[in-house]
Amino acid sequence: MNSLNKALSDISSIRRQVAHSTEFRGYGPATLASTGTLAFAAAGAQALRLPDPANHVPAYLRIWIVAAALSATMIGIEMYARTRRIHSGMADEMIRIAVEQFLPSVGAGALITLVLVRYVPAALWMLPGLWQIVFSLGVFSSCRFMPRPVAAVGV
Repeated sequence: MNSLNKALSDISSIRRQVAHSTEFRGYGPATLASTGTLAFAAAGAQALRLPDPANHVPAYLRIWIVAAALSATMIGIEMYARTRRIHSGMADEMIRIAVEQFLPSVGAGALITLVLVRYVPAALWMLPGLWQIVFSLGVFSSCRFMPRPVAAVGV
């Protein structure tokens, strides 16, 4: 039984190494482009509904957090479907690696939001730009596993 556990552990380690060296193709260009369109729609909604967002912080945050959540959901659904189709046997490992690469930027974005809301509400107007910077850092951190054109999304 001991050699069986060692063999399974070795197979798992090999799969992990193969997944780390394989180019991740779970992000679809159409979905990434549609998240940009969604951001423009959120900016339009903000301009129409909140001409003075500094005095309506909860509504302002709601617009942008909903846009971020919808974008993450769209990307997650497509990532799951494309990874199953393209990477088949290594799909779970590939998704785990992609999420691990991006999670620090999600955490940083959430912490920046929390700090600004709590301690510097007058600076909340900067959140969409800061979120874009943090998002691009997340894209750049995972570029080594992505096709080269994905770097353009980070730019």
